[in-house]
Amino acid sequence: MNKVIFILFCLLWGCGNAQAGTTTLEDKGKEFYLSYGCALCHGWNGRGDGINAQKFDPPPTNFHNHKAFLHGQDRDSIRRSIQYGIKEDNSIMPAFEDIPPDEVELIISYLQSLQKKDK
Repeated sequence: MNKVIFILFCLLWGCGNAQAGTTTLEDKGKEFYLSYGCALCHGWNGRGDGINAQKFDPPPTNFHNHKAFLHGQDRDSIRRSIQYGIKEDNSIMPAFEDIPPDEVELIISYLQSLQKKDK
């Protein structure tokens, strides 16, 4: 009986881990988005409503609104905004030059996925 319970436990535990290990590019991108502090300004879910958002005029980009991407919504434009920041139009988006390129690409995938979710 103990062996049966042990085997069932192992099977269930193994299946749970297999599901937990299946993350999408967007999921990984959100992890980096959060870990680099993007949510402080852009909000937990990328709606431009982070805890620092009220301090800025213009407000941080709401990534769910494609019209809010004032500096372009294609991958290259978003990459430039992340890596070099935005210092025009009274914006104070800082540069994040130290984020590794592969992580920037994952963040971009996450940001672009937010637009698709609201269509």
